[in-house]
Amino acid sequence: DQLDLLAKEGSHRQRTQSKAMASKAAATLLRRGGKHFFTRNWAAKTKSSSAASFAPSLSSFVPNPAGTGAKSYLGSSRLMSSDVTNGRFMEYSMLYHDSVAFLVSNQLGIPVFMASEPKTPADVAKEFNLSVRAASALLVTLCRMDVVQVVKDSDDSVDDIVYGLTPSAQTFLSNRKDLACVSPFVDTFTTNFITPEALLECSLPADEKKDIMSEHLEQDDETVANNARHFMAHMNAQSYCCAKALPKALGLDSVNEPKTLLDVGGGSAIYSIEAIQSNSNMNGIVFELPAIKPITEEYIEKAGLSDRVSVSPGDFFNDPLPAADYVLFSNIFHDWPDSINANLIQKAYDCLNPGGKIVISEILLADDVKSSTPAATSMNVIMLPYTKGRQYRPKELFRRLQKVGFTKPQVINLVDDYDLVVGTKA
Repeated sequence: DQLDLLAKEGSHRQRTQSKAMASKAAATLLRRGGKHFFTRNWAAKTKSSSAASFAPSLSSFVPNPAGTGAKSYLGSSRLMSSDVTNGRFMEYSMLYHDSVAFLVSNQLGIPVFMASEPKTPADVAKEFNLSVRAASALLVTLCRMDVVQVVKDSDDSVDDIVYGLTPSAQTFLSNRKDLACVSPFVDTFTTNFITPEALLECSLPADEKKDIMSEHLEQDDETVANNARHFMAHMNAQSYCCAKALPKALGLDSVNEPKTLLDVGGGSAIYSIEAIQSNSNMNGIVFELPAIKPITEEYIEKAGLSDRVSVSPGDFFNDPLPAADYVLFSNIFHDWPDSINANLIQKAYDCLNPGGKIVISEILLADDVKSSTPAATSMNVIMLPYTKGRQYRPKELFRRLQKVGFTKPQVINLVDDYDLVVGTKA
Protein backbone atom coordinates (compact mmCIF):
# COMPACT_ATOMS: atom_id res chain seq x y z
CA ASP A 1 0.00 0.00 0.00
CA GLN A 2 0.95 3.68 -0.28
CA LEU A 3 2.10 3.96 3.33
CA ASP A 4 4.48 1.03 2.90
CA LEU A 5 5.85 2.46 -0.33
CA LEU A 6 6.55 5.82 1.27
CA ALA A 7 8.11 4.29 4.37
CA LYS A 8 9.86 1.34 2.77
CA GLU A 9 13.27 2.54 3.95
CA GLY A 10 12.05 2.92 7.53
CA SER A 11 11.94 0.23 10.15
CA HIS A 12 9.18 -2.32 10.50
CA ARG A 13 8.31 -0.72 13.84
CA GLN A 14 7.88 2.70 12.25
CA ARG A 15 5.54 1.29 9.62
CA THR A 16 3.52 -0.64 12.16
CA GLN A 17 3.20 2.38 14.45
CA SER A 18 2.22 4.63 11.57
CA LYS A 19 -0.50 2.24 10.45
CA ALA A 20 -1.80 1.83 13.99
CA MET A 21 -1.92 5.61 14.51
CA ALA A 22 -3.67 6.13 11.18
CA SER A 23 -6.22 3.41 11.93
CA LYS A 24 -6.87 4.80 15.40
CA ALA A 25 -7.28 8.35 14.06
CA ALA A 26 -9.66 7.18 11.34
CA ALA A 27 -11.73 5.18 13.82
CA THR A 28 -11.91 8.14 16.18
CA LEU A 29 -12.97 10.47 13.37
CA LEU A 30 -15.76 8.12 12.26
CA ARG A 31 -16.88 7.46 15.81
CA ARG A 32 -17.03 11.15 16.69
CA GLY A 33 -18.01 12.43 13.28
CA GLY A 34 -20.86 14.51 14.64
CA LYS A 35 -18.54 16.25 17.07
CA HIS A 36 -15.65 16.90 14.74
CA PHE A 37 -15.21 19.96 12.62
CA PHE A 38 -14.09 19.96 9.01
CA THR A 39 -13.17 23.51 8.20
CA ARG A 40 -10.19 25.70 7.43
CA ASN A 41 -7.70 27.50 9.62
CA TRP A 42 -9.15 31.00 9.24
CA ALA A 43 -5.97 32.60 10.52
CA ALA A 44 -3.73 31.20 7.76
CA LYS A 45 -3.74 33.20 4.52
CA THR A 46 -1.33 32.82 1.67
CA LYS A 47 -1.45 36.52 0.88
CA SER A 48 0.08 37.69 4.11
CA SER A 49 1.33 34.79 6.19
CA SER A 50 4.79 33.33 6.21
CA ALA A 51 5.32 29.64 5.61
CA ALA A 52 5.96 29.22 9.32
CA SER A 53 2.43 30.37 10.12
CA PHE A 54 1.01 27.26 8.50
CA ALA A 55 2.82 24.82 10.82
CA PRO A 56 0.21 22.70 12.60
CA SER A 57 0.29 22.55 16.36
CA LEU A 58 0.58 18.75 16.48
CA SER A 59 3.67 18.24 14.30
CA SER A 60 7.02 19.79 13.49
CA PHE A 61 8.40 20.79 10.13
CA VAL A 62 11.74 22.16 9.03
CA PRO A 63 12.74 23.99 5.81
CA ASN A 64 13.55 21.59 3.01
CA PRO A 65 17.32 21.09 2.88
CA ALA A 66 17.26 21.28 -0.90
CA GLY A 67 16.05 24.86 -0.65
CA THR A 68 12.78 24.26 -2.52
CA GLY A 69 10.66 25.91 0.16
CA ALA A 70 8.83 22.68 0.94
CA LYS A 71 8.63 21.32 4.46
CA SER A 72 10.13 18.05 5.66
CA TYR A 73 8.55 15.98 8.38
CA LEU A 74 10.88 15.33 11.30
CA GLY A 75 9.52 11.83 11.90
CA SER A 76 11.91 10.24 9.41
CA SER A 77 15.54 11.26 8.97
CA ARG A 78 15.62 9.49 5.59
CA LEU A 79 12.66 11.49 4.31
CA MET A 80 14.35 14.72 5.37
CA SER A 81 16.89 14.29 2.60
CA SER A 82 14.22 13.98 -0.07
CA ASP A 83 12.84 16.86 -2.11
CA VAL A 84 9.33 15.44 -1.80
CA THR A 85 7.73 14.43 1.51
CA ASN A 86 4.26 13.66 2.76
CA GLY A 87 4.39 16.59 5.20
CA ARG A 88 1.93 18.89 3.50
CA PHE A 89 -0.69 16.16 3.19
CA MET A 90 -0.31 15.35 6.87
CA GLU A 91 -0.64 19.05 7.57
CA TYR A 92 -3.88 19.30 5.60
CA SER A 93 -5.23 16.38 7.63
CA MET A 94 -4.41 18.02 10.96
CA LEU A 95 -5.00 21.73 10.44
CA TYR A 96 -8.70 21.48 11.13
CA HIS A 97 -7.83 20.76 14.77
CA ASP A 98 -6.51 24.33 14.94
CA SER A 99 -9.91 25.56 13.76
CA VAL A 100 -11.62 23.38 16.36
CA ALA A 101 -9.40 24.88 19.06
CA PHE A 102 -10.27 28.40 17.89
CA LEU A 103 -14.00 27.69 17.73
CA VAL A 104 -14.06 26.03 21.16
CA SER A 105 -12.04 28.88 22.70
CA ASN A 106 -14.51 31.40 21.32
CA GLN A 107 -17.47 29.32 22.49
CA LEU A 108 -16.06 29.07 26.02
CA GLY A 109 -15.30 32.78 26.09
CA ILE A 110 -11.54 32.56 26.59
CA PRO A 111 -10.81 35.86 24.73
CA VAL A 112 -13.43 37.63 26.84
CA PHE A 113 -11.95 36.15 30.03
CA MET A 114 -8.45 37.30 29.05
CA ALA A 115 -9.49 40.81 28.02
CA SER A 116 -8.77 42.46 31.36
CA GLU A 117 -5.36 41.04 32.23
CA PRO A 118 -2.83 38.31 31.23
CA LYS A 119 -3.57 34.73 32.25
CA THR A 120 -1.74 31.44 32.64
CA PRO A 121 -3.00 28.04 31.46
CA ALA A 122 -3.84 27.32 35.10
CA ASP A 123 -6.04 30.43 35.23
CA VAL A 124 -7.89 29.40 32.09
CA ALA A 125 -8.20 25.81 33.31
CA LYS A 126 -9.76 26.92 36.61
CA GLU A 127 -12.20 29.34 34.97
CA PHE A 128 -13.54 26.87 32.41
CA ASN A 129 -13.12 23.58 34.27
CA LEU A 130 -10.39 22.27 31.97
CA SER A 131 -7.21 20.38 32.63
CA VAL A 132 -4.08 22.53 32.62
CA ARG A 133 -2.77 20.41 29.76
CA ALA A 134 -5.85 21.18 27.66
CA ALA A 135 -5.81 24.88 28.51
CA SER A 136 -2.14 25.06 27.62
CA ALA A 137 -2.72 23.33 24.29
CA LEU A 138 -5.51 25.78 23.43
CA LEU A 139 -3.37 28.79 24.33
CA VAL A 140 -0.38 27.55 22.33
CA THR A 141 -2.65 27.23 19.29
CA LEU A 142 -4.23 30.64 19.90
CA CYS A 143 -0.74 32.12 20.18
CA ARG A 144 0.20 30.78 16.75
CA MET A 145 -3.05 32.27 15.44
CA ASP A 146 -2.20 35.70 16.88
CA VAL A 147 -5.17 35.62 19.26
CA VAL A 148 -2.90 35.68 22.31
CA GLN A 149 0.74 36.61 22.76
CA VAL A 150 3.42 35.64 25.25
CA VAL A 151 3.66 38.19 28.07
CA LYS A 152 6.08 36.19 30.20
CA ASP A 153 7.84 33.08 28.95
CA SER A 154 8.90 30.07 30.99
CA ASP A 155 11.99 28.00 30.29
CA ASP A 156 10.68 25.21 32.48
CA SER A 157 7.29 24.40 30.94
CA VAL A 158 4.93 25.67 28.28
CA ASP A 159 2.21 25.24 30.93
CA ASP A 160 3.72 28.13 32.91
CA ILE A 161 3.71 30.75 30.14
CA VAL A 162 1.73 33.93 30.83
CA TYR A 163 -0.42 35.03 27.87
CA GLY A 164 -2.28 38.21 27.01
CA LEU A 165 -4.64 39.08 24.18
CA THR A 166 -3.14 40.63 21.07
CA PRO A 167 -4.40 44.08 20.03
CA SER A 168 -6.40 42.59 17.15
CA ALA A 169 -8.07 40.06 19.46
CA GLN A 170 -8.91 42.88 21.88
CA THR A 171 -10.70 44.62 19.01
CA PHE A 172 -12.49 41.71 17.40
CA LEU A 173 -12.93 38.99 20.05
CA SER A 174 -13.03 40.46 23.54
CA ASN A 175 -16.42 42.21 23.69
CA ARG A 176 -19.50 40.53 22.25
CA LYS A 177 -21.53 43.74 22.58
CA ASP A 178 -19.18 45.60 20.26
CA LEU A 179 -20.19 45.90 16.60
CA ALA A 180 -16.63 44.95 15.62
CA CYS A 181 -16.80 41.61 17.45
CA VAL A 182 -16.46 38.69 15.03
CA SER A 183 -17.77 36.11 17.52
CA PRO A 184 -21.32 35.90 16.04
CA PHE A 185 -19.75 34.82 12.76
CA VAL A 186 -17.56 32.30 14.57
CA ASP A 187 -20.59 30.97 16.45
CA THR A 188 -22.22 29.94 13.19
CA PHE A 189 -19.43 27.49 12.46
CA THR A 190 -19.57 26.13 15.98
CA THR A 191 -23.27 25.27 15.78
CA ASN A 192 -23.61 24.52 12.05
CA PHE A 193 -20.75 22.35 11.22
CA ILE A 194 -19.51 20.43 8.19
CA THR A 195 -18.43 17.00 9.37
CA PRO A 196 -17.08 14.55 6.76
CA GLU A 197 -20.45 12.80 6.81
CA ALA A 198 -22.34 16.07 6.38
CA LEU A 199 -20.10 17.09 3.50
CA LEU A 200 -20.85 13.84 1.68
CA GLU A 201 -24.56 14.23 2.31
CA CYS A 202 -24.72 17.77 0.96
CA SER A 203 -22.64 16.75 -2.08
CA LEU A 204 -25.55 14.80 -3.55
CA PRO A 205 -27.04 16.10 -6.82
CA ALA A 206 -28.85 19.39 -6.28
CA ASP A 207 -32.32 18.00 -6.93
CA GLU A 208 -31.99 15.44 -4.15
CA LYS A 209 -31.47 17.78 -1.22
CA LYS A 210 -32.73 21.27 -0.48
CA ASP A 211 -30.15 23.79 0.71
CA ILE A 212 -30.54 25.67 4.00
CA MET A 213 -30.89 29.09 2.33
CA SER A 214 -33.85 27.97 0.20
CA GLU A 215 -35.52 26.29 3.18
CA HIS A 216 -35.33 29.52 5.19
CA LEU A 217 -36.87 31.60 2.39
CA GLU A 218 -39.85 29.23 2.18
CA GLN A 219 -40.75 29.75 5.84
CA ASP A 220 -43.53 32.09 6.99
CA ASP A 221 -42.77 35.79 7.43
CA GLU A 222 -42.57 35.62 11.23
CA THR A 223 -40.08 32.75 11.14
CA VAL A 224 -38.06 34.49 8.43
CA ALA A 225 -37.89 37.64 10.56
CA ASN A 226 -36.84 35.72 13.68
CA ASN A 227 -34.11 33.87 11.81
CA ALA A 228 -33.02 37.12 10.21
CA ARG A 229 -31.97 38.64 13.52
CA HIS A 230 -29.49 35.85 14.13
CA PHE A 231 -28.31 35.89 10.52
CA MET A 232 -27.84 39.67 10.55
CA ALA A 233 -25.61 39.39 13.62
CA HIS A 234 -23.57 36.78 11.73
CA MET A 235 -23.34 38.93 8.60
CA ASN A 236 -22.57 42.10 10.57
CA ALA A 237 -19.59 40.37 12.15
CA GLN A 238 -18.46 39.03 8.79
CA SER A 239 -18.95 42.37 7.00
CA TYR A 240 -17.63 44.84 9.58
CA CYS A 241 -14.16 45.37 8.12
CA CYS A 242 -15.43 45.12 4.53
CA ALA A 243 -18.04 47.80 5.14
CA LYS A 244 -15.45 50.06 6.78
CA ALA A 245 -13.19 49.67 3.74
CA LEU A 246 -15.88 50.09 1.05
CA PRO A 247 -16.09 53.92 0.83
CA LYS A 248 -12.38 54.35 0.15
CA ALA A 249 -12.00 51.27 -2.06
CA LEU A 250 -14.89 52.33 -4.29
CA GLY A 251 -14.22 56.08 -4.07
CA LEU A 252 -17.55 56.84 -2.40
CA ASP A 253 -15.82 59.03 0.17
CA SER A 254 -14.73 61.46 -2.55
CA VAL A 255 -17.92 61.69 -4.65
CA ASN A 256 -18.59 65.40 -5.26
CA GLU A 257 -22.24 65.24 -6.38
CA PRO A 258 -25.33 63.45 -5.05
CA LYS A 259 -25.18 59.69 -5.64
CA THR A 260 -27.26 56.75 -4.46
CA LEU A 261 -25.96 53.36 -3.34
CA LEU A 262 -28.43 50.47 -3.65
CA ASP A 263 -27.52 47.53 -1.40
CA VAL A 264 -29.41 44.45 -2.62
CA GLY A 265 -30.25 42.07 0.21
CA GLY A 266 -28.45 44.50 2.51
CA GLY A 267 -29.78 43.12 5.80
CA SER A 268 -28.50 45.32 8.61
CA ALA A 269 -27.56 48.11 6.16
CA ILE A 270 -23.98 48.05 7.41
CA TYR A 271 -22.55 48.87 3.96
CA SER A 272 -25.02 51.68 3.32
CA ILE A 273 -24.43 53.14 6.77
CA GLU A 274 -20.65 53.24 6.29
CA ALA A 275 -20.95 54.65 2.77
CA ILE A 276 -23.35 57.41 3.81
CA GLN A 277 -21.31 58.34 6.87
CA SER A 278 -18.24 58.78 4.67
CA ASN A 279 -19.71 61.49 2.45
CA SER A 280 -22.64 63.91 2.71
CA ASN A 281 -23.25 63.49 -1.03
CA MET A 282 -24.13 59.82 -0.62
CA ASN A 283 -27.60 58.42 0.03
CA GLY A 284 -28.57 54.78 0.41
CA ILE A 285 -31.33 52.33 -0.37
CA VAL A 286 -31.46 48.84 1.09
CA PHE A 287 -33.53 46.39 -0.96
CA GLU A 288 -34.90 43.75 1.41
CA LEU A 289 -37.79 41.33 1.87
CA PRO A 290 -40.93 42.94 3.36
CA ALA A 291 -40.62 40.77 6.48
CA ILE A 292 -37.05 41.98 7.02
CA LYS A 293 -37.75 45.70 6.39
CA PRO A 294 -38.62 46.64 10.02
CA ILE A 295 -35.43 44.97 11.32
CA THR A 296 -33.28 46.77 8.76
CA GLU A 297 -34.91 50.06 9.72
CA GLU A 298 -33.97 49.44 13.36
CA TYR A 299 -30.28 49.33 12.40
CA ILE A 300 -30.62 52.48 10.29
CA GLU A 301 -32.45 54.35 13.05
CA LYS A 302 -29.82 53.32 15.58
CA ALA A 303 -27.17 54.83 13.30
CA GLY A 304 -29.20 58.07 13.10
CA LEU A 305 -29.48 57.89 9.30
CA SER A 306 -33.20 57.38 8.71
CA ASP A 307 -33.30 60.58 6.64
CA ARG A 308 -30.58 59.35 4.25
CA VAL A 309 -31.01 55.58 4.07
CA SER A 310 -34.35 54.08 3.10
CA VAL A 311 -35.54 50.48 2.84
CA SER A 312 -37.28 49.41 -0.36
CA PRO A 313 -39.30 46.21 0.20
CA GLY A 314 -39.20 43.58 -2.49
CA ASP A 315 -38.04 40.19 -3.71
CA PHE A 316 -35.00 40.36 -5.95
CA PHE A 317 -36.04 37.14 -7.66
CA ASN A 318 -39.24 38.69 -9.01
CA ASP A 319 -39.23 42.48 -8.54
CA PRO A 320 -37.34 45.23 -10.41
CA LEU A 321 -34.66 47.11 -8.49
CA PRO A 322 -34.92 50.84 -7.61
CA ALA A 323 -32.88 53.32 -9.65
CA ALA A 324 -29.37 53.99 -8.34
CA ASP A 325 -25.82 55.03 -9.22
CA TYR A 326 -24.18 52.04 -7.54
CA VAL A 327 -25.72 48.59 -7.11
CA LEU A 328 -23.98 46.48 -4.48
CA PHE A 329 -24.30 42.69 -4.20
CA SER A 330 -22.31 41.69 -1.12
CA ASN A 331 -22.07 37.94 -0.42
CA ILE A 332 -25.10 37.41 -2.65
CA PHE A 333 -23.76 35.68 -5.75
CA HIS A 334 -22.22 32.76 -3.86
CA ASP A 335 -25.70 31.86 -2.57
CA TRP A 336 -27.37 31.21 -5.90
CA PRO A 337 -26.92 29.28 -9.15
CA ASP A 338 -25.60 30.98 -12.25
CA SER A 339 -29.01 31.47 -13.86
CA ILE A 340 -30.26 33.57 -10.95
CA ASN A 341 -27.04 35.60 -10.79
CA ALA A 342 -27.26 36.32 -14.52
CA ASN A 343 -30.76 37.67 -13.91
CA LEU A 344 -29.50 39.86 -11.06
CA ILE A 345 -26.77 41.29 -13.28
CA GLN A 346 -29.40 42.17 -15.88
CA LYS A 347 -31.61 43.79 -13.24
CA ALA A 348 -28.66 45.83 -12.00
CA TYR A 349 -27.94 47.04 -15.53
CA ASP A 350 -31.58 48.00 -16.04
CA CYS A 351 -31.85 50.03 -12.81
CA LEU A 352 -28.51 51.84 -13.00
CA ASN A 353 -28.26 55.42 -14.18
CA PRO A 354 -25.89 55.99 -17.15
CA GLY A 355 -22.32 55.71 -15.91
CA GLY A 356 -23.50 53.77 -12.88
CA LYS A 357 -21.59 50.80 -11.48
CA ILE A 358 -22.41 47.27 -10.45
CA VAL A 359 -20.32 46.18 -7.45
CA ILE A 360 -20.00 42.49 -6.57
CA SER A 361 -18.25 41.81 -3.26
CA GLU A 362 -17.04 38.24 -2.83
CA ILE A 363 -14.13 36.07 -1.75
CA LEU A 364 -12.93 35.14 -5.22
CA LEU A 365 -11.23 32.03 -6.47
CA ALA A 366 -8.10 32.78 -8.50
CA ASP A 367 -8.41 32.76 -12.29
CA ASP A 368 -5.90 29.91 -12.43
CA VAL A 369 -7.61 28.14 -9.45
CA LYS A 370 -4.20 26.98 -8.14
CA SER A 371 -3.44 30.41 -6.65
CA SER A 372 -6.74 30.60 -4.73
CA THR A 373 -6.45 31.47 -1.05
CA PRO A 374 -7.53 29.07 1.71
CA ALA A 375 -10.40 31.46 2.46
CA ALA A 376 -11.71 31.16 -1.10
CA THR A 377 -11.48 27.38 -1.39
CA SER A 378 -12.92 26.89 2.09
CA MET A 379 -15.83 29.25 1.44
CA ASN A 380 -16.48 27.36 -1.78
CA VAL A 381 -16.91 24.13 0.22
CA ILE A 382 -18.92 25.88 2.94
CA MET A 383 -21.48 26.87 0.32
CA LEU A 384 -22.39 23.21 -0.33
CA PRO A 385 -24.76 22.65 2.62
CA TYR A 386 -25.98 26.23 2.90
CA THR A 387 -26.71 27.40 -0.64
CA LYS A 388 -27.08 26.50 -4.31
CA GLY A 389 -24.10 28.65 -5.25
CA ARG A 390 -20.32 28.75 -5.29
CA GLN A 391 -17.39 31.17 -5.35
CA TYR A 392 -16.53 32.75 -8.71
CA ARG A 393 -13.30 33.62 -10.47
CA PRO A 394 -12.80 37.20 -11.74
CA LYS A 395 -12.77 36.21 -15.39
CA GLU A 396 -16.08 34.40 -15.02
CA LEU A 397 -17.76 37.48 -13.61
CA PHE A 398 -16.15 39.69 -16.25
CA ARG A 399 -17.73 37.58 -19.00
CA ARG A 400 -21.15 37.75 -17.36
CA LEU A 401 -20.96 41.53 -16.88
CA GLN A 402 -19.85 42.15 -20.44
CA LYS A 403 -22.61 39.91 -21.79
CA VAL A 404 -25.33 42.35 -20.62
CA GLY A 405 -23.41 45.49 -21.62
CA PHE A 406 -21.19 46.45 -18.69
CA THR A 407 -17.80 47.86 -19.66
CA LYS A 408 -14.41 48.30 -18.00
CA PRO A 409 -14.68 45.34 -15.63
CA GLN A 410 -12.05 45.40 -12.91
CA VAL A 411 -11.14 43.83 -9.58
CA ILE A 412 -10.50 46.08 -6.58
CA ASN A 413 -9.21 44.55 -3.37
CA LEU A 414 -11.51 45.43 -0.50
CA VAL A 415 -9.91 43.92 2.60
CA ASP A 416 -8.10 40.66 3.31
CA ASP A 417 -9.49 38.01 0.93
CA TYR A 418 -12.50 40.07 -0.13
CA ASP A 419 -12.50 41.74 -3.55
CA LEU A 420 -14.89 43.94 -5.49
CA VAL A 421 -15.70 43.12 -9.10
CA VAL A 422 -16.88 46.36 -10.69
CA GLY A 423 -18.48 47.05 -14.07
CA THR A 424 -19.70 50.34 -15.57
CA LYS A 425 -22.93 50.98 -17.46
CA ALA A 426 -22.13 52.87 -20.64
